[in-house]
Amino acid sequence: MAFAAPLGFCLAEGTVVVLVGAGMVLLGKALVLRRAPRQSVLDAIDTMLALLIADIMVSSAGLPSVDPTTAQIGVLAVAAMAIDAIISRSVRAALIGEGLARAGFAVAFAILVLEALQSGQLIWGLLALIPGSAHYLDTRVLLTRESALSTAQQLLRLPNLIAVQRTTVADLVPFVDDLRRILGSDVLWMHTTLPSGTVLVEASAHGTVQCRPDDDLGFTRPSRPERPQILKRETLPPGWRAAVYVPLSAPDGRDAGYLLLGWTRRTGPYLARWMVAGVLGGAMTSTGRALGAFWANVWAAHDLESERSRLSAAIDHSDVAILALEPSGRVVVWNAAMAGLTGTPTADALQRRPEELFTLTDEDGSMLDLVNGVNGSARLTMPTGRSLWVEISSSTPDDVRASGLRTAVFVDKSAIRQLEYMRHLLLASVHHELHGPLTSISGHAQLLGTVVSDEAEAASLTAITDAVEIMHHVIADLVLILGEDPSARPAAAREPVDLPSLLRRTLQILPSVAARTTTVTPAKMIVHGDPVRLRQCLLLVLGNAEKYAPDGKITVTLHREGDHGVISIADEGPGIPEDERRLVLKPYYRSAATQDLPGSGMGLHIAEVMMAVMGGEIQLVDAPSGGLQVDLRLPLATGDGCRGGDHPEDCRT
Repeated sequence: MAFAAPLGFCLAEGTVVVLVGAGMVLLGKALVLRRAPRQSVLDAIDTMLALLIADIMVSSAGLPSVDPTTAQIGVLAVAAMAIDAIISRSVRAALIGEGLARAGFAVAFAILVLEALQSGQLIWGLLALIPGSAHYLDTRVLLTRESALSTAQQLLRLPNLIAVQRTTVADLVPFVDDLRRILGSDVLWMHTTLPSGTVLVEASAHGTVQCRPDDDLGFTRPSRPERPQILKRETLPPGWRAAVYVPLSAPDGRDAGYLLLGWTRRTGPYLARWMVAGVLGGAMTSTGRALGAFWANVWAAHDLESERSRLSAAIDHSDVAILALEPSGRVVVWNAAMAGLTGTPTADALQRRPEELFTLTDEDGSMLDLVNGVNGSARLTMPTGRSLWVEISSSTPDDVRASGLRTAVFVDKSAIRQLEYMRHLLLASVHHELHGPLTSISGHAQLLGTVVSDEAEAASLTAITDAVEIMHHVIADLVLILGEDPSARPAAAREPVDLPSLLRRTLQILPSVAARTTTVTPAKMIVHGDPVRLRQCLLLVLGNAEKYAPDGKITVTLHREGDHGVISIADEGPGIPEDERRLVLKPYYRSAATQDLPGSGMGLHIAEVMMAVMGGEIQLVDAPSGGLQVDLRLPLATGDGCRGGDHPEDCRT
């Protein structure tokens, strides 16, 4: 309309041009382009307003006239630019140079047509075809470029086309058909690989069909070029006269597929050359890159959705209760274990605040807030009043800044707490129930000691009294060590202890062990320690030697190493591998080789605790006989050691 208006204003009154122009636009868009009636009316109104503005301009210049002056020609050019700017409503309206060129084509066309009418010479009419053809080509290039890029951009704006919406390949069919019409080809193939599989979509003037990638289409894909290129006739499918190959390139350079524009017309080779030349060739390259970006976005969205699905499945099927809070403090993750722990379904918990779902209190009853971070034991109380003890581990501030989410993991500790309480209650009951019988045994032993004169019998009564005293301490220590506080330690005296004498009294308590035990001791060796605790350690170690090495002899040696006195107890049993020696000092640890023997795995652990509270230590080494040697070390009392020195002849066996 902007092209034909200058000629119309020279041949007819402005009112006639306005009405005819608006009517032609309305008729063309309603019937030919089949636009919606409302849109067609709006386009006709825009055209009428543009022509009315141009009519005011040309009327003031004295038009219509079949022989316009130079000033009138200038007014016609300005009017053509105004009409184009108003009715185009695209990026072209902002390009003054392009608008001026089109106005120049329109005015040149009008002058040449008027000259042909005045002179009656056909040559002027033929010359008028030159600006008309130039205008047509210019419009065709710009429309093709803008339409192709606009279609690609619309496709790019479809969020998560394949990954989230589960769109099928059939959704690409209308897009490919629209792209074929925009680019003016007879046939258009789009070949790409989406998360749903490799697809080849064909659009033609006879209808759009979806092809399988393994169909024999009679086309061999060339080595991937960087820009659109014309293919040779012999490489084309049957019936094709020309084709343009457009590679689809992702932003990172990956191959995203290709477009193949085909023509079956005789003019196909010329159209193919036109599509890869000049501005239109750049438009094809841009379209290929835009489609490559779409391909990359689809795969990125698919990978993100796949990762989210895997993570969600892992969280939902985890046995550990997990929740996550967004920065506003609302729940965005509440897995099945969390729902089972609290009794609140996931659907009811999402987008609510934690304080609406439960409360957290510490050991002292103080309120805890997940937003501020909670780590350790806490009591979890639901709105129904049900409560339980949980171990909580929540994300640190650095983790929150990186992910934007505050996460927390809950582990139900109620059963463990109940078990620990029952264990402590059982130990307390054992202590209470055994205290009476042990006191009775000790009293009767002391009573018998007043009437027994035989030295052997008196030694047995002394052994009974010592054993009762040790049992009192053992029971009290078990309640303390295995009680609620794992860091609790029994108390111990620090007094001079004569090791040879203590060893003799200890062996009297274990006659079966003493019968096969060889001792190498000095006449005197005094250390700082607790005589009851030290006898307890000796009984535990000697008892292990009797249990794990029932055959062979046991050797107990007292010697001095620096400022420490050492009790070395060596057996001829299987020993303990070096990599397990630190483990057997832990509570409840049992070596695989001794699983079938009775025991709880607490003996050496208790011995280590006793030695530690006395300021000593326990060491496990290989015995000279091949078994296990246990060394009990305690600080020597000042000035004490083997009488007469540390020579072997000063010691006795």
